[in-house]
Amino acid sequence: MKLPFLHHMVALYLVTAATATLYVKSSSLLTCMENSQFTASFFDVVFTPNNNTATFDISAITTISGNVTAHVDLIVYGLTVLSKEFLLCSLNYGSVCPLTSGHIDIDSFYTVDKNITSMIPGIAYTIPDLDASVRVMLYAEKDPTTPLACVEAILTNGKTVLTKYAAWPIAAISGLGLVTAGVVSVIGHSNTAAHIASNSVSLFIYFQSVAMTSMMGVYRVPPMAAAWAQNFQWTMGIIKVGVIQRFANWYVQATGGTSTSILYNQQYLSISPQKKIKRSLDFVNDITQYAADPGMSFVSRQVRKIPQLLKRVQLAYNIDVEDSNLYTTNEKSADLSGKILVLRGIQRVSFLAGIEITNLFMTAMAFTLFFGLVLLVCLVLFKAAIELCIRTNVMNEGKFHEYRKQWPIIVKGVLYRLALIAFPQLGVLCFWQLLERDSVGCIIIAIVLLAVVIGLLFQAAVRVVLIARNSIRMYKNPAYLLYGDSKVLNRFGFLYVQYSADAYYWVIVHLCYVLFRSLVIGVAQSNGKAQSLIVFIIEIAYFGGLCWRRPYMDKRTNVFNILIGVVSVLNAIFYVFFSNLFGQAAVVSSVMAVVLFVLNAVFSLVLLVFTIVTCSLALIYKNPDTRYQPMKDDRVSFIPKGMNVSDSKEGGGFELAALGAAAMRGHDQTKYDDDSVLFDANSDERGRLNSGQSSSRSSFTAVQPGSAVGNNYGRLEYVGNYNQLRTNENVRWGL
Repeated sequence: MKLPFLHHMVALYLVTAATATLYVKSSSLLTCMENSQFTASFFDVVFTPNNNTATFDISAITTISGNVTAHVDLIVYGLTVLSKEFLLCSLNYGSVCPLTSGHIDIDSFYTVDKNITSMIPGIAYTIPDLDASVRVMLYAEKDPTTPLACVEAILTNGKTVLTKYAAWPIAAISGLGLVTAGVVSVIGHSNTAAHIASNSVSLFIYFQSVAMTSMMGVYRVPPMAAAWAQNFQWTMGIIKVGVIQRFANWYVQATGGTSTSILYNQQYLSISPQKKIKRSLDFVNDITQYAADPGMSFVSRQVRKIPQLLKRVQLAYNIDVEDSNLYTTNEKSADLSGKILVLRGIQRVSFLAGIEITNLFMTAMAFTLFFGLVLLVCLVLFKAAIELCIRTNVMNEGKFHEYRKQWPIIVKGVLYRLALIAFPQLGVLCFWQLLERDSVGCIIIAIVLLAVVIGLLFQAAVRVVLIARNSIRMYKNPAYLLYGDSKVLNRFGFLYVQYSADAYYWVIVHLCYVLFRSLVIGVAQSNGKAQSLIVFIIEIAYFGGLCWRRPYMDKRTNVFNILIGVVSVLNAIFYVFFSNLFGQAAVVSSVMAVVLFVLNAVFSLVLLVFTIVTCSLALIYKNPDTRYQPMKDDRVSFIPKGMNVSDSKEGGGFELAALGAAAMRGHDQTKYDDDSVLFDANSDERGRLNSGQSSSRSSFTAVQPGSAVGNNYGRLEYVGNYNQLRTNENVRWGL
C-alpha cells in the first residue's frame, strides 16, 4: 500500500532538518603570495560541528615535492582566534604525504579533534555574513622559515542579511506612502498629503543614499555591510531581469562594446559562495546524503573537477589587494588566468546583484525609462477614464476640473518628479559610464541623459528661485506666487513643496549636494580613500546646513530629515574607515560593519513603522489635517481651490483681494517689511468690490482665511490698487 502523502511529509521533514544543519564551508581558495607553488582549480570544504567532520573535495596543481608542514590561522572579524601547525602526513592521506609535483585530487573527509573545535564559538555557525577566513602557509619540513605557498579560504555559514524578503517589502512600504499621499490629496486633505509625500520621498532618498554609499570603491567592505546595502540597490534601478540582461548584452555588443562573461562562466571560477544561495542549498542536500552514506562523495556529481583554473574572482571585502602581479580590478583584462579579479565599488554591487558588469549601466537606465513610460501610460489612461465618465454622464463635469484643465502641465510636473528621484542614480552611473566606456552606444546614452536631467532640474530650480524673489519684491511673501499660481505649483512644485516658502533657495542647495556626491562616487572608483573622504566632507557640510537652516515645512519634517542626515553622516564615516585611510587594524572595520548593519536596520525599521502608522492614521481619521499644525508660510491660503474666480466677481474677487492683501501685509511670522501704501487709488475692480462708495481711495476689511487661524492675522485694513493682483478674465496669479 502506497502512502504518497506520508512520503511527502517525510521528505519535508528531511529537508527541514537538513536546512537546520549548522556548518561552515568554503568554495574559494585564493593565492595570497606571489609565486605560490600551490594553486587550486576546484575547492569545496565543509565542516559540520555536530560530528566534527571536515569533508573536502579539492583539485589542485603544485610544484612542491617532499614532506610539508602547514601553518593554519583562523581569522574571524580581523582577529586570529586559532593558530595550529601540523605535518600533512598526519592527515594519513597518501596524496599529500609526501607531496609530489603535478595534479592532486583529494576527495575525502577528516575528523577534527574536539580540542580544536571547542575553540570555535557557536556564534560562528549562526551569525549572518560571517567575516572569517582560514589562511594556510606551507613550508618544507626541513626549512620552516621559507614559505613555499600561501592560500586563503573564505568561510561562510550560508546565512546572510541579503534577501529579497527584506528588499521588496521595504520597496512596497516606500511606495505605500506615495500612494497614500495621492489618495489623501484627492480626498481633500492637502496638509496631510504634503507631509506624507515629503516623508515618503525622504525615506526613499535615505534608502538611495545607503545604496550609493555602498558603491564607493573603498579598500575593504566587510560582508555584512555589503550585503545589507545590497538590499537597497533597487532604488538605483539595479534589478536583475532576464529579458533586460539579454537586451543590455545585445546592445553593448551591437554598439561596439565587449561584454564580460564572469557570471556566465561561474563553473570555471573560484567565487565566494556567500553570494549564491542555490550553491548553499545544494551543499546542504549533500550533507543529508553524506550522513546517510559516508562512503558517498560529498560533492555533487554535476560539478566535476576542472583541469585548469581559467579565472579567479574574489570580492574586495574578502581579501587585501596589494600585489598587482596577483590581483587586478579590471574585469575586461585579457590576462585573468594568472590573477585574482578583485571587484570593488560598483563592480561588487553588480556582481552581488547577479548582473554582468558591462550590463549594469543599461540595466539601470532601462528600468528608469521603463518606469517613466509606465507612469505616462497610467496618466493617459486616468485622463481617458475621466473624460469617458464625464461624456457618459457617469461623473459630474466639475469633477477633476483642475486636473483636466492643466493636464499637460501636470504631466510635465510628473516627469520632473521622476527626473528628481532618478537624479542620484543617473548621476552616479552616467559619470561612471563615461570612464568605464562599455560601448559607444552606452557613452552616448550617458551623455544625453546626464545633460538632459541636469539641464531640466537646474533650470527648474533657477526658475523657482526667480519666481520666489519676484514674489518677495512684489508681494513681500515668496508663497504668494509659488503657491498662488497653479501652473507654477503643478509644474515646479515637486522641487519646493517639502520646504518652507522662506527656504525656496534650498532647492539649489539640494541639487548641488546630489550632483557633487554623484560625481565623486561615479568618477573616483579607483581611489577609494580620496573618494570616501570627499563624500564624508560633502555629507557633513550638507548636514551642517540642514541643522542650521532647517528648511523643511515644519518642525516634525525637519526632525525627520535631520535624523536621516545623522545616519547618512555616520555611514560616510564608516566607509572612510573601510577605505583604510587610517591604516587601522582589520578588526576595527569588521566591528564597524556590524555596528553599521545594526544602526541602519533599526533606523530603517523605525522609519518603516512610522510610515505605516502615518499612512494608516491618514486613512482612518475623518479629518487627518487636524494632526498637523498650520504651516507658518500659510501656503494653504494661496493655493487655488480649483474654482473660476471670475464667475463670482463679488465673492471671488473679494476673497482674492483678501488673500492678496494678506500676502502683502504679511503676518507676525514673516521676516519681510510691510509697505505703508501698497495699492493705488484708481481701480475699476476696486470700485466694483466697493460699490456704493464714492471715494476711489477707501479701505475694506479682509476676511481672515481659515488656514490662517492661530497665525495672529487679526483684522486687516488695506488701501491700494487692486489691479496689482493681476485679476483678469481667468484670474491668473503670478507670472
